[in-house]
Amino acid sequence: MFKCNALINKIHRFISKYWQYLQGDSDLFSLQSRIYHFACTATTLVMLYVFAFSLFTGLIAEAAITAVLIPFQIFLYYLSRFRERTTLSFNLYMTVIYIFFIASYRIGAGISGSTLLSFGLVYFLSLTIGPRKQYLVLTVANIVIVGGLLVTEYLHPEFVVAGYANTEQRFIDIGSTYIVSVVVILITLGYIIGSYRAEREKAEQRAMLLDELHEEKARLISVISHDYQTPLISLKKYLEILGSYELSQDERKMLEAELSHSVVNTQNLLLNLLAITNGNIEPGSDVARQDFKVSDAIDETFRVYSGIAKEKGISLNSEIPEHLTVYSEPNLFSVVIRNFINNAVKYSGKNSTITLSYSGIDTFHEFCVADNGPGISKNAQQAIIESWENKFRNTSRSGGLGLVLAKKYADAIHGKISFASSPGAGTKFYLRIPVATSDIEQADQLSALHQV
Repeated sequence: MFKCNALINKIHRFISKYWQYLQGDSDLFSLQSRIYHFACTATTLVMLYVFAFSLFTGLIAEAAITAVLIPFQIFLYYLSRFRERTTLSFNLYMTVIYIFFIASYRIGAGISGSTLLSFGLVYFLSLTIGPRKQYLVLTVANIVIVGGLLVTEYLHPEFVVAGYANTEQRFIDIGSTYIVSVVVILITLGYIIGSYRAEREKAEQRAMLLDELHEEKARLISVISHDYQTPLISLKKYLEILGSYELSQDERKMLEAELSHSVVNTQNLLLNLLAITNGNIEPGSDVARQDFKVSDAIDETFRVYSGIAKEKGISLNSEIPEHLTVYSEPNLFSVVIRNFINNAVKYSGKNSTITLSYSGIDTFHEFCVADNGPGISKNAQQAIIESWENKFRNTSRSGGLGLVLAKKYADAIHGKISFASSPGAGTKFYLRIPVATSDIEQADQLSALHQV
């Protein structure tokens, strides 16, 4: 029983996959185009049925006409689905389908046959796939054609050149045509309703995304307005003090150190904002990885922050082996480390120690930026985690923005970042990247990394 259900599910997935392929991707085709592709597919299936039924009942002329029109119907589908000429295809489709049923009416017993039911089905399909502005034309055309056939047959009975061999054949034809019409209407309406629901859900998702983008924009503006005021205010106060007071050498150095630190923080914010605004790097992006020395990648970061740390009375140390080489993207790697160090320097107090260390764990490189500062509160830790899960949420300050960027870039180089902290016991931020000498080896280790 289990194997039978599994087989049924497999067949269902297979049919669903290729049925969706026949209609076209919703991101590439409009809803109207996909409904038209559905109608073309349904029409082809109906024509195949008519062809088989005509052969079975001996209606050779009708079978011959159907056999000629089936390839043309497939061509109309191809014209819209693969050549994106939907309007031309639709106009030809309506012309051909009416020609087909006019001929079918004449050789299929006229008013005594099943073709009138088919004209009703054609009208229904034309309204589902045609543009709204053509509804009046499609309605008038259907009424004129059907009315013209009825009047012609009434005035000239010889217009109908063939009929049924017996009553049984007539009942089978009319009954089966009615059933096929009902089934096609049911399936078409189901497809249209399902498609409209899917479109509505997509529209709602787009609206939610726009709301999130507006929120992100507001947060980024808040970050910019807050952090960019800081160095300007510091510079203004520094100039006011210089103009009003005589400063000792130590006082001047202290003010210059604070101003320098504020400028570096703002510079880091600017770099992060530029990276977020201009970068198109996402997890799994095809970044250009290479072998590089870690000490070279972090040299500029340490040069900038060593001076700031010293001025704040913080000891900034590196325990990275001099000749350590990793296979990754050096610029993205250095951005992650820079943001870790920036946060540590920013939030650590005087006499604190910040250390960048390295350890090799099985098939992973692990880098750790540790400080013995005040640590991170539970609420702030939760905010960091939420900002990683939902970009730019809880990033009311540039530090949060930097950690979001660090998470994004770590994902892009197939890495993983994490942290451990307790209030009053310091903080450790970790970056892990796979040990690999090629993209193939790195891809093989990716799934294992995220299980660690």
